[in-house]
Amino acid sequence: MESLAMEDAEGYADEWIVSASAGLTSRLTIVIDPKNTLFDATVGQRWLFQLVGGRRDEADFAAFFAQWTTQNLPAIWRGERPYWDAMKEYLCAKGLSSGHVDELWRAASRKFPELESGGKPSPDILLILERVRQYGVQLISLWETTQTVDSRCREHAWTKAFDQVVTTWELGCDAGDPVAYQRLRTQIGDSVCVLQSADARVLTAAAKAGWLTLAIGRNAPIPASVMLSNWADLIPWAALRGNRQAA
Repeated sequence: MESLAMEDAEGYADEWIVSASAGLTSRLTIVIDPKNTLFDATVGQRWLFQLVGGRRDEADFAAFFAQWTTQNLPAIWRGERPYWDAMKEYLCAKGLSSGHVDELWRAASRKFPELESGGKPSPDILLILERVRQYGVQLISLWETTQTVDSRCREHAWTKAFDQVVTTWELGCDAGDPVAYQRLRTQIGDSVCVLQSADARVLTAAAKAGWLTLAIGRNAPIPASVMLSNWADLIPWAALRGNRQAA
């Protein structure tokens, strides 16, 4: 499974092998997609799904928002559409009346984007990332979020675990677009780049851009260049491939 995923990484697999055997001459950078890794990014959708009530055909929130995630959100993450203009249009297309959508808008317009942008972070994972940084690994968060939420993002406690937080709005494309990783790599500079995500769409885009990919846990969405059983395994992995020994 790992060998198949390595073939999908177009351009940097050989670089990784050479660097690892030579003591990693290039800096190691791990880019983490925080959604459903550091926090539950489905809280807002589940809450709004309950507000919609019985006027829906889908059995669960994931099915109800499937088209929203694939067809509507990318334009929002790129800053091309206001969040609630797109959401109101989507809900009307799902068969809700204009009056019902207006009620939902009044109830959710302030709370829903905030809920979707991050709940309580996992303290265990934050401690693991702190250990990983001791090995000279650069940690960057690539966060799918909008311009309106971006001004608050540095206030979230989990952002302190990273050397840098980059938003998709700042890159001008969503995390499912390989261009995002081409642009981010330009910003990072000379480094072996590995992306971790719980989203198959994001891992696939990074691999198409030539990045190595990292999946953690039994529920990994797709095979990745590196597969770890749990987050604790990231510490010895970083110790082996990092740039210096922990103090």
